[in-house]
Amino acid sequence: MLRADLYEKKINVESYISSNDCRACGFHSREEFLEKLRSGRLKPSHCKMARKRFFSLLWAVKPEEILPEVEVLQLPAPGPTGLFPINHPGKDSPILVTGNSKITGEVLTAVLSTTLSPFWYLAVNTDGHTVDMAIVYKVMTAERVMQEISRENIDQIAPESTLFLPGFAAAIRDNLTEQSKRHVKVGPVCAAELPLFFGDENWKVA
Repeated sequence: MLRADLYEKKINVESYISSNDCRACGFHSREEFLEKLRSGRLKPSHCKMARKRFFSLLWAVKPEEILPEVEVLQLPAPGPTGLFPINHPGKDSPILVTGNSKITGEVLTAVLSTTLSPFWYLAVNTDGHTVDMAIVYKVMTAERVMQEISRENIDQIAPESTLFLPGFAAAIRDNLTEQSKRHVKVGPVCAAELPLFFGDENWKVA
């Protein structure tokens, strides 16, 4: 099987690591801490770091721990569109915006299964393309996101929620902000970075 690139190498884990993280596990340098973590020799029981923090860092340096192996497809594989609740979200829970590729759905489902935190998951019609290709083919646009927001009545269901775009869709942020009249933020390129991106308070490990 030819494995699809899930952009694990785009994760800049170093930017998330503090000196407190290193000291909690008994190390004096970021490099030593990362080497032990990547090698698998560092376990949660070995340090005083909070469990949820430990696993967020582990998944960032070893994304294969949570990312499924998905096959490269020759043609787009459309999945369902619409708004999906994760862990009983409310009117202000974050909305993760993405495309309707089956690959994307499989990857995000795997990552979201690691959290108890509430999210909305908005799958926009990108003709089955993954987000990177949807931007290339101009099928992930602010207009398509707005169509899904209107169709799913999101202004009534989640009026206070911030929209989070995947990293590859950063180019549509300003247009979407203007059209939606909402806060729109750009998230990471690789889904395995989401636990670190949202932080300890907003990503409660299951």
